[in-house]
Amino acid sequence: MDKKVFFLLIFFVTLNTVPAFGQNDYNYISNIEITGNINVTNQLIKSASGLALGQIYTNDKVAHAIRDLYQLGLFKDIQIESSKSDKGINLIIIVTEWPILQDYTISGNKKIKLDAIKNKIRLVPGDYWSGQRQLDVKNDILELYYEKGYRFADVTFDEEFQSKNRIDLGIIINEGQKVVIRGIEFTGNNDIPDKKLRRVMKTKKSGFLRSGEFNMEKFEEDLVRIVDYYKSKGYIDAAVIDWEVEYDKKGQLYLSLDIYEGDQYRIGNISIEGNTLFSDEILLSNLKFEENEIFNQGDFDEKLNNIRSIYYEEGYIYSAVSPQIKPDGDRVNINIFVQENNRAKVRQIYIKGNKKTQEKVIRRQLAIVPGDYFRQSLILQSQRNIYNLGFFEPNIGLDYQPINDDGDIDLIFLLEDKESGTANMGVNYDEEDKLTGFLSLSHNNLFGKAWALKLTWEFSGKKQEYDISFTNPYFYDTNVLVGADVYHLRKNWTDYNYKVVESGGGFRVGTRIPWINYSKITTGYSITQKQYSILDTAGTVSSTLQDLVDRGKILTSTMFLTLERDDRDNVFRPSEGSLVRSYTELAGGLLGGSENYIKEILQTNWYLKLFWKFSLGMRWRIGYVKAFGDSKEVPPDELFYPGGTGSDGIRGYPDNSVVPEDADGGKAEFITSSEITLPISGDQIIGVLFFDAGNSYNYLSEINPQKLKKGAGLGVRIMSPMGLLGFDYAYGMDRESRSKWQFHFQFGSTF
Repeated sequence: MDKKVFFLLIFFVTLNTVPAFGQNDYNYISNIEITGNINVTNQLIKSASGLALGQIYTNDKVAHAIRDLYQLGLFKDIQIESSKSDKGINLIIIVTEWPILQDYTISGNKKIKLDAIKNKIRLVPGDYWSGQRQLDVKNDILELYYEKGYRFADVTFDEEFQSKNRIDLGIIINEGQKVVIRGIEFTGNNDIPDKKLRRVMKTKKSGFLRSGEFNMEKFEEDLVRIVDYYKSKGYIDAAVIDWEVEYDKKGQLYLSLDIYEGDQYRIGNISIEGNTLFSDEILLSNLKFEENEIFNQGDFDEKLNNIRSIYYEEGYIYSAVSPQIKPDGDRVNINIFVQENNRAKVRQIYIKGNKKTQEKVIRRQLAIVPGDYFRQSLILQSQRNIYNLGFFEPNIGLDYQPINDDGDIDLIFLLEDKESGTANMGVNYDEEDKLTGFLSLSHNNLFGKAWALKLTWEFSGKKQEYDISFTNPYFYDTNVLVGADVYHLRKNWTDYNYKVVESGGGFRVGTRIPWINYSKITTGYSITQKQYSILDTAGTVSSTLQDLVDRGKILTSTMFLTLERDDRDNVFRPSEGSLVRSYTELAGGLLGGSENYIKEILQTNWYLKLFWKFSLGMRWRIGYVKAFGDSKEVPPDELFYPGGTGSDGIRGYPDNSVVPEDADGGKAEFITSSEITLPISGDQIIGVLFFDAGNSYNYLSEINPQKLKKGAGLGVRIMSPMGLLGFDYAYGMDRESRSKWQFHFQFGSTF
């Protein structure tokens, strides 16, 4: 290169760098002035702008400063002016603040309550009243009205400015006329008539007992329902091509939906490939269809999930079961591709969310342990066992984390605590004891160890009862249950003309039966002292009762044995599974005491899911009590008194009223009940439709299932802080009284 050219290049490079060294002070920010702010401090504006003295001034920095200030949401307008001086660049930040909300009122709302609107807009005095905030408030209010069918509602604002850039705001609502659906029409549906499609939709035109409200979210779900309905009828290509909403001059709404039906298909050949763990026969047995059956997409997807469940049950959680559906004339041939992938083994199990319950209590409920292969059934069983403790909300979650290339996982159970301890007082009512007060202190998870402690006092003009109960289900961290009870009872049996005063206590021990799933055995001993007296000496007194009165204080020594198998999916509101329980009680004999009798009760409950959210519960109960040895009669309070609610309940009849003629109570009983339940509000409110039938007898041989007292009715179950409350209204079909209807109130559940 020529030397002259080289030196010329050096000269120009040097010339271009001179301002950076010789005139650098001239391009630096030397002063920042802020004007227009009323409530926002200079410091906040300077800090948020990012501008500072000594920085090199560029247009990009100014643009970024304006953007950052706008993002605060405090300013309606922002300008930055610059001027040069001998010391550098002088900046003036000129802002116009949004006003601050001092107070606000809402008017014009008649169809929606004021609190509902306030909760929706969440407007608080002290907020900056920006254009975006105004738009949000308007849209939130209109959303509430649109959901109610007021599609022409409008919102305006009245702003009254006060000192220091503060405003009093008036939110004025014009509700307008409620939009009602007057018609729903379809085009393109040649095979399925309008009437059937309208039945599929939850959006309905106005009519008898129908509001005709238009809800966009519900309508969008209806579009999916229509397509799913077509696919259930073999129209696998069906679609809602377009839809329109039109209003007439009165503001009434008309819906028009354009349907593409496509062809209807029946099931052709079904094949499967990629499976090595399970044979074609085993997998395809879950996809049985009738010959020439119309292809039902929903039914097919459900059966396909059964194949996926087979793999998940064996730990192949990464498996993929993908169908390929190919039309062939009026048939669809289905080829199922299976990718089995690796089998997942559980390395660790973590439990999160248990703030009150010790982790060892929860781990005892796990049916799956580290080292096991993942099994879907064991996961579901573990979730059910944890929920049935009664310590956690029903939404027991499950997550897993892959830990290596082999697909092994760590399981994570996600729990949410609920209240375990309660202190209740209130009023109860039943036909026998009438108005009864109660005070109850209980805790079913004491110290987070699943210990249960309950103290109860129940009192009325006819009854006084004190009861203290304690249970430790895991004695010394074993599966052995131990418990103890102490109680005192004084009760007037006015219908049978006697009073009994009873005091006693006992203990119990139980454990699981390892070779029978979901089963346990419990035994215990109790000793009580009873004393009977006659309420009305002028009334009728049986020889048995007179003998008990004459004996004074009577000591009763008893043992019991309970065998139980319980595989209900939910002990609080079961919908599947069963409960089978056998109870045997022996008094006297080798145990000593003044009374000698044996009592046997066998009860079985069965639960079945019906359809949608409906479930069926069925109960059968048979009992028998018999005196032996020196005792000629069974104590009257050990007899059976069906009627009303409770374990011996027959609804439609007063409590304890179904007894044999000319007898104080029954020595045998047979009861059967059926309930259809429907959740109204989760597990909190349950609707019930029921049928009861039963009777009591003098002898076991007299039991006749064809001669029972029958009752039917409806009710509701409410989960309250005091426990499960039941309200039933029943018709006693075989009552001899003129009025056959009976109202029942109960704590707890018969089922």
